[in-house]
Amino acid sequence: MKVTAFVGSARKKHTYKATETFLKKLQSFGNIEYELIALSDYKIETCKGCITCFNKGEEFCPFKDDRDFLIQKMEESDGVIFASPNYSFHVSGIMKVFLDRLGFIFHRPRFFGKTFTSIVVQGIYGGNKIVNYFNFIGPALGFNRVKGSCLKSLEPMTEKTIKKNGQILEKHAKRFYKQLLKEKYPTPNLFEV
Repeated sequence: MKVTAFVGSARKKHTYKATETFLKKLQSFGNIEYELIALSDYKIETCKGCITCFNKGEEFCPFKDDRDFLIQKMEESDGVIFASPNYSFHVSGIMKVFLDRLGFIFHRPRFFGKTFTSIVVQGIYGGNKIVNYFNFIGPALGFNRVKGSCLKSLEPMTEKTIKKNGQILEKHAKRFYKQLLKEKYPTPNLFEV
């Protein structure tokens, strides 16, 4: 199975390392191939709201950036992870720009049969609301969702915090792995229909 993680952090520090730890734990449960994509390494234009993608199709978008390459990575994956630091009580700017570029998919979901989760890394407060946001958008894109997790990274990180983050990631990776093995097309509820 293939899992791809999209990290919305400009630095390859706490969020990136937490996601990498999650993927390694996931790989320890079974035959998982993974890829870690730092969104800051790709060209993603800021959506201008022209709605051409809604009305004519995404192939008519005036931007020629890396959006389609990143979407292809999701299409080729069995599982997808969105990871973001808590910036101003929301996802990072690069993650929001990426999600805005996927806006047409919320109107025409396409990732059915694939498993989704999220990782949010925060200093002090607000990360659980971001996890809830990801929990909402995953199914809106068509994914089977596994509830995300929120980690703390307030510096300097204590041994207790490091240990607790490791335990959270271990449990989270187990839940994600179990979902990867489940039936790919569960019966949708009324709201999902």
